[in-house]
Amino acid sequence: MLKRFGSWLVIPVALLLSSHLLAQEAKLVNTEFVSLPGQGVEVRMEFDVPPTAPNSYMIDSPPRLVMDFNGVTNAMGQRSVSVNTGIVDSVNFAQAQERLRVVTNLYGTATHDVQMDGRLLVMRFQEAATAPARSVRQPAATSMPVQDVAGRTRIQSIDFQRVEGNQGRVTIGMSDDRAAMDIMREGGNVILNLSDAVLDPSLARRLDVQDFATPLEFIDSMSSGAGATILLRPGNSPFDYMAYQTGNQLIVDFKPLTTREQEALRESQFPYSGERIDLNFQNVEVRAVLQIIAEVAEMNLVVSDNVGGTTTLRLKNVPWDQALDILLKSKGLDKREVGNVLMIGTATEIAERERVEMESQQQVQELAPLVTEFIQVDFRRASDMRARLEEARLISDRGFILADDQTNVLMIRETSRQMEDIRRTLRRFDVEVAQVLVEARLVTASTEFARELGVRWGAAGSANTRVSVGGGAGTVPAIPGIGGVAQPSVPGMVDFGVGDPTSAIRIGYLSSGLLLSAELSALQSDSKIEIVSQPKVITTNGRPAVIKSGQEVAYQTVENGEVNLEFKEVVLSLEVTPQINPGDRISMDLKVLQDSLDPNRLGGELLINTNQLETSVVVNDGDTIVLGGVFRNDLENVVRKTPLLGDLPVLGGLFRYTRETETKRELLIFITPTMIRESLAIQ
Repeated sequence: MLKRFGSWLVIPVALLLSSHLLAQEAKLVNTEFVSLPGQGVEVRMEFDVPPTAPNSYMIDSPPRLVMDFNGVTNAMGQRSVSVNTGIVDSVNFAQAQERLRVVTNLYGTATHDVQMDGRLLVMRFQEAATAPARSVRQPAATSMPVQDVAGRTRIQSIDFQRVEGNQGRVTIGMSDDRAAMDIMREGGNVILNLSDAVLDPSLARRLDVQDFATPLEFIDSMSSGAGATILLRPGNSPFDYMAYQTGNQLIVDFKPLTTREQEALRESQFPYSGERIDLNFQNVEVRAVLQIIAEVAEMNLVVSDNVGGTTTLRLKNVPWDQALDILLKSKGLDKREVGNVLMIGTATEIAERERVEMESQQQVQELAPLVTEFIQVDFRRASDMRARLEEARLISDRGFILADDQTNVLMIRETSRQMEDIRRTLRRFDVEVAQVLVEARLVTASTEFARELGVRWGAAGSANTRVSVGGGAGTVPAIPGIGGVAQPSVPGMVDFGVGDPTSAIRIGYLSSGLLLSAELSALQSDSKIEIVSQPKVITTNGRPAVIKSGQEVAYQTVENGEVNLEFKEVVLSLEVTPQINPGDRISMDLKVLQDSLDPNRLGGELLINTNQLETSVVVNDGDTIVLGGVFRNDLENVVRKTPLLGDLPVLGGLFRYTRETETKRELLIFITPTMIRESLAIQ
């Protein structure tokens, strides 16, 4: 019987080998870049085997080149490569099943050239000017009140645009990159859940994008519990989607599928990949069919004595593993694969055997002898490691664990098998924690310009009629004697002089019966001040650090008639919590405070000038970012004059005092995080 059916199946070895080679996946193993003349950049991607040619398209806003590789996986161990050279910012990698998407982020529009050379793919970029892509934008969130948003991510905008190849792109702008994303396909829709994210009421609406002729038709945004939900509703045409995050932007791309891509997608979702065979039997023994399938699969076969009976089936062009599952389900059988051995038995028999094996293993574990080990903890506290092991439930009821923080040693009593899991866990957690040096620069620059112009003069005279004329606003300084005449004192009629002049001109006139004295004074000052504060602090990854420098100022308070003396800090402080992300990017929660005493007082009380900034940012290792700036320009024009007389043309200057003051102040805050590597620490 076996010879009769076996003659129907001819499996050439060469065909199997060729199928294996075609199904072999390529792996991306390295990515390098070099600068070209001008702002050009060449990016080189190396694979272990030549990959299939990628599908690529260029996006104008934001500028980036997107390439999709089918049957390629990322084996570099990182999802981003920072280039920061010329026109290229970085290269991101996103894996979706057996497809690898490579996104090259650019600083501006550029021309590109992609070449394949065996296992090497070369991309060259040069600056160029390109028209922006058509897009639709939902209005950004306004300053409407939202409850309980402290420390939570805010969704600031939801945009849609059509990109090359009739693709639709949804871009969600957020205040930071900390929101947890969960995206799934349910029915014909794609549901995006952002936990612990706040959606402004102005964004909770439907966005109609049918006119863009992309797979996506509607975007519904709504708040859900403690987060936000964005429902992406495509049309009836087949599509594929991919979601990825760059900085504070979450991007979801929708791509229409061609007929060939639809077939490839169905095959990728099909769980069976075995060699296709034809089976047409009537009342044939089940064991004989199993033998044929094992020969096709080139696997060893072990069949239980409880397997028997006959079957009738007709299968055409079906993978052998699917045919096997159909046969087993129709007969109440089950299988287990161990290496290249296929074991077949009844479902109840296999389940019972596995239950007995589990009970046997549990009994062996309960009877296994206990061993005691002393394990030195190198980089963490022993008590912390004990808590981690207990939390992971790696200590059985028979064993125990003790921690000594003075010697940083763990004493563990467990079975040898359990001890292997404990050592493996300790090797994972007891590692050197990276450190980050955070340097802040607070630059305060001020410029002050002042100009004053004033005059004071007086006159006195007498006639034979004994009538005298004089002023009552003080006395103008005496005029030196002229021609032997004594120095008379002239009463001041107008006093609009500068308080502390840098220049003054005095004129006197003396004649019979008339004495005139005048003084013209002026002042002009120009001052520039620049203050640079540079606090630095080092902390471990994920741990907060605080540094303060300043003084405490005493002030009095009165309560129930009692005078109390209290103190107020006037400090320069930096509070930071760094977190090292993949790709040598550092996210930081920052609070910068700069206080200073104001020389002026209000009612004898001290005044304190405060500059404060709280934010969360993501920066590349060693890069400097400007967190914020405050610019202030004060203009003051003061005019004091004698009514009516001070408004006269030309002569009005004798009855007028003017002062012009302009003060400019600017504050800039710079932050530079640097990872402390081993070589730097040794130095």
